Amino acid sequence: MTFNDDRRIRPPAGSMADVTADLTGRPDLREVRAAIVEALLPDADPDDRFGAALLVVDELVGNAYRHATTPRLLRAGRTSENVLVEVSDGDPVAGAVRVVTSRYGLRLVGQLSLDWGVRTDSHGKVVWALVPVRIFPVGM
Repeated sequence: MTFNDDRRIRPPAGSMADVTADLTGRPDLREVRAAIVEALLPDADPDDRFGAALLVVDELVGNAYRHATTPRLLRAGRTSENVLVEVSDGDPVAGAVRVVTSRYGLRLVGQLSLDWGVRTDSHGKVVWALVPVRIFPVGM
């Protein structure tokens, strides 16, 4: 899997870590998850909710593999509070993603995320999700 420092894609404000993966060769989802853990989550503690972020990565990348003809990039950025996951592909039809929210996978993305959505860009579309790092505020 190729990771790069693509400056055309800005890390989220206050980002502690940021990683971009080339999906054009359709790397195995296991490799994608392992790379995300290595790059963004090396200091995970038991209270962290990184499992949710990895489920979201699985779903968004898997959907790009299944439904888009040209998966392009996975970009994930981490702050102390959230993980922003963005998966881009060459299919410009953004409305179709919201239509399939009745499917379990995107319902799960919605339940695990603070917010998620779809936007178009000059190459196609980007499906994104903002996943909280912790299940409960510290001290609960």
